[in-house]
Amino acid sequence: MRIEQRPTNRLRAALYGAAALLLALLAGLTAAAQGHAAAQWQAVPPPAPAGLSAYVPFDATSAVARSTVQTSTTCLPCEYEHTLWTRQAGAWRSLPLPPAGASTDVLTGTAPNDVWAFGRGERGDFGQYHWDGSRWTDRTLPDFEVLAARAVSRTDVWAVGNYRESGGDVPGAVAHWNGSAWTLTKLGAPDAWTNIKAVHVVSAHDVWVVGSGGGRLYAAHYDGASWQEVALPRLSGLSATANAVTVRDGEVWIGGTDRNIYTDSGTPRAFVLRGNGTDWQTTYVPVPAPTGDASEDRMSVQALAVHDGTVWAGLYADRTKDRGLARWNGSAWETAAAPGATPGSEVTALYPTADGTLWANGLHYPHAYLKGYAASLAPSA
Repeated sequence: MRIEQRPTNRLRAALYGAAALLLALLAGLTAAAQGHAAAQWQAVPPPAPAGLSAYVPFDATSAVARSTVQTSTTCLPCEYEHTLWTRQAGAWRSLPLPPAGASTDVLTGTAPNDVWAFGRGERGDFGQYHWDGSRWTDRTLPDFEVLAARAVSRTDVWAVGNYRESGGDVPGAVAHWNGSAWTLTKLGAPDAWTNIKAVHVVSAHDVWVVGSGGGRLYAAHYDGASWQEVALPRLSGLSATANAVTVRDGEVWIGGTDRNIYTDSGTPRAFVLRGNGTDWQTTYVPVPAPTGDASEDRMSVQALAVHDGTVWAGLYADRTKDRGLARWNGSAWETAAAPGATPGSEVTALYPTADGTLWANGLHYPHAYLKGYAASLAPSA
């Protein structure tokens, strides 16, 4: 009998061990899923009732931000009043505006004493200014309109947009600050108005910029020595613009808006390209509960970022149909509500920080009041 029981006992022990291992694995997966699900967006308390029309984080408790209030009752043109802030150790401090009536359309920086502001002045001229903690210094490149910027360090700042040539041409432009001076490079066809609207810096030898020119998507890559234009596919519409770019594990993701401008039913659609710089795949973010009305169903990708290994897209859509965010699940886009407190909130910017946190900035509905918000999403445990 003992000889017959030994295999049975061994088999039973093996089965018990396998079952225990399976239960442990399931428990671990459940805990991980619960930990991921438990991660919730945390709102940043704004410094003023106007909210945060821009928020650029440096780390968990410091940032540069802007509040915006519309001061005109009509928009012929619209008039706004801007207030700048720095967040230091979680507390807000007001920041003087740059001189000469300069606007602060684009903000970036690395610390409360290393802030850059870009915009158009009261007389229509463009300006770039740097704040060192005590005063603003004019670092303007004339005729350079900055549409996006990214400060990697105090000696490594990238700004992109367009350059107004004296002859009327408007090529795309990229400027790099090395700590003492700007170096400006013009990009795009000389006879096409090119707007570069986003920049992503992987390293000093790997920088991507995207936008549009001549009604088509535009992209260029910097390898540390020179810029090379990257061919992108023509999408289903006849007018497309790229608003965002990010890189995950060497794969480039480009997002924006695609629309056929020659048809009345040409609904602007939110697209994302992903590829290796040569071969590209195109996906579209689905519109929640579409109506078939182009003015109601319009949607675009405004920001892209990587969080917990997943690509996230910040969205603009029309009114309460806006879901605000989308996540790539490996085969398709899944939309989610924006961190904003009201239906219709949009996400205009996404910023991952070194600690693994994802920050979102956007506007509440109605957009006319510019009541912006900022929120953070911690990395999963």
